[in-house]
Amino acid sequence: MSGETMKILQVYRSEPTEDVKKLVEILNRDRTADEFRLYVGEPNYDVLVQKIFANDKTVCWW
Repeated sequence: MSGETMKILQVYRSEPTEDVKKLVEILNRDRTADEFRLYVGEPNYDVLVQKIFANDKTVCWW
């Protein structure tokens, strides 16, 4: 990963609180960030799996 920006995926099980939003902001600094919201509609788990493999790190928020 020399010279590449780390890619991070944020997965939310429920609507993030203000504290979670602040922590996500800190974690996303200097990274390419993506997110997936499990609590909206009917989540497409195939897309979630693709996003997990496309990113270097995944963080799940309950």
